[in-house]
Amino acid sequence: MAGARANPAKRRFRKGQPWRRYFRTTREGKVFIAVTAGVGLAAINTGNNLLFLIFGFMLSLIVLSGILSEIGLRNVRVRRKLPERAFAGATTLVEIGLQNNKTRAPSYSLEVEDLVAGQPSERRCYFLKVAPQAEQVAAYRRAIPRRGVLVLEGFRVATRYPFGIIEKWRMIEQRAELLVYPALLRQDVLDAGYNELGADNESSRIGPGTEIAGLRNYQPGDGARTIHWRRTAALGRLMVYEKHTDSSSHLTVVLDNARPASADAAWDEAFERAISRTAALAVAAAGRELSVEVVCRGQRSPIVLPGSPADPVLRFLALLHSVPLDGAKPLELSGRDARVIRIPVERAA
Repeated sequence: MAGARANPAKRRFRKGQPWRRYFRTTREGKVFIAVTAGVGLAAINTGNNLLFLIFGFMLSLIVLSGILSEIGLRNVRVRRKLPERAFAGATTLVEIGLQNNKTRAPSYSLEVEDLVAGQPSERRCYFLKVAPQAEQVAAYRRAIPRRGVLVLEGFRVATRYPFGIIEKWRMIEQRAELLVYPALLRQDVLDAGYNELGADNESSRIGPGTEIAGLRNYQPGDGARTIHWRRTAALGRLMVYEKHTDSSSHLTVVLDNARPASADAAWDEAFERAISRTAALAVAAAGRELSVEVVCRGQRSPIVLPGSPADPVLRFLALLHSVPLDGAKPLELSGRDARVIRIPVERAA
């Protein structure tokens, strides 16, 4: 059944032909048509008026099915609302709105399928009834396997109303693009790699920073946020935190996107894992009051300021491609790159 439904969705959108309809006979419809043909043959052979009456009634159901399904498909508009962020390997929610522009007739039992270039269809949105001059909204979940630009071509609006004998549909072209960010690592894997790579290295000097150096007695001028209230209650005097001064407030993540001549599919998978690790480090660094950027062969990402969303870096990584090692530009670091993390492209064991 699923294979039968996948073929009609592959039809091309035809510009200038919004009236064009497609249809197929359902499994139940084939049985009904076979029974109708049998009743018709029996009526002709026997000359029985009752059989002729039943045969005419069954034919009228087929004609009525085509008329009512056409009324339901006519003068409907579809819109989609894409999410602000989408990550590879995660499920995202896409909102579909169906508007019935007819003045009197409602549309019954419509199924809207969102078509993606080069991918099989997934979930569909079902609308039981859309009143005249009204709109209904539904949503479906889409799992996106890879980062990059996801191209959505349009919609397939189908109905089996009213009897399920024939499925009729029309194609509505509405192109849209969704930029899919790289997959992010789990928090436990991220924390381990973050510390292992030295992103949390601190200076031995005391001052503003993120790492706690110890406790001391309160002195005039210390902020209220630095008071350690539990220790203060235990000792009966005000105690405040002391923190290590960060060695640098700017983090540069270096990702070598040069593809060796001997690279294969395993290297491509390792490169995707390195991109995911880079994206997770950028998000974590921005949340830890560090400015962050990514350096690759001959290009740099925009700088994300401390506490700001990491979307500029994520967009850069979503569109990043490998370049041949022969003739690739060198990795260039500037004077501000005091804290540097290099992400290796490591194949899985």
